Amino acid sequence: MRDRLLRDVSAASERFAPGSVTVGADEGINLKVRNVLVLDEPTRREVRSRFLPKLRTVLPEVQRRLRVEELDMERIEMTVTALLNGGFYAAHRDAADHLETRDRLVSYVCYFHRAPRPFTGGDLLLHDAGRPAGPARAFSRIEPLCDSIVFFPSDRLHEITPVACGAEFGDGRFTVNGWISGVRRPAGA
Repeated sequence: MRDRLLRDVSAASERFAPGSVTVGADEGINLKVRNVLVLDEPTRREVRSRFLPKLRTVLPEVQRRLRVEELDMERIEMTVTALLNGGFYAAHRDAADHLETRDRLVSYVCYFHRAPRPFTGGDLLLHDAGRPAGPARAFSRIEPLCDSIVFFPSDRLHEITPVACGAEFGDGRFTVNGWISGVRRPAGA
């Protein structure tokens, strides 16, 4: 699958655009918070059609290991990202009080890149739950290993360290990532 993904992103390099963020009530491009390129929706749908069946096969085990409530297999969000030289994402949570993100239970990140790895950085820092914010907070550092996937609770504080790589688009750190929401229960159920 990696070779196909690499071909897809290389062929679609002009269809990546800066990713927006929501900070408070504001949404937009904020390069102080996030410097990530995101693949356009039509091309992303092609990747989704190949990736989603593989993702669904592992979700029962993910659900068990993370001890999350029932996941809604019809509410799986997916995006494709590229972090090029200087790319990063400041500390944030994928589940927030915003209407479109509050039901997210599980986040996932599937890494792919050229071999040997043409970049440094791009590590996922997954902050310990229940620890106070600040410069001394504890975290686990997860290296972006090609063909690996990481699942974690969407309400967990996390960030991506800056990437250093060459100027060629294919030298970047790429992911298929997204969020899986919980099953919505009718009011009063």
